[in-house]
Amino acid sequence: MAALALVLSGCSIEEYVVNSHEESFGTYTAAAEDWVGGDMPEWIPTDATGIRRIATRDERISTIRIETTSAPRGDCEEQPREGVPVLTATWSAAERPDSVLVCDGYEIMPTENGWLGWLYNPEEPGRLS
Repeated sequence: MAALALVLSGCSIEEYVVNSHEESFGTYTAAAEDWVGGDMPEWIPTDATGIRRIATRDERISTIRIETTSAPRGDCEEQPREGVPVLTATWSAAERPDSVLVCDGYEIMPTENGWLGWLYNPEEPGRLS
């Protein structure tokens, strides 16, 4: 679905990668203080560590991986997976489950030591656009 949206938007994956930024934080507190491009997603638990993120500069596409033993915060609902991370990094998971949690606009899946979430939102740019 996300790849189809890229084709229909007239943008190549290369354009998204070139126009992206990557950041990492050791703790939730550090991430909350220095998050680039808007507010940190509310689903990230306050005990999260090893927070890694890649996002487009306009914040419409984002992939986040965190380490935690806690469940995602907020109103999350299990749903069939609709997309896949458009932006990937060496730390993103290779396998995709059939169902995910949907929290704060992100599709989220468990990893061996936390969560991986991705957002594809072509309609609402963040503050960097």
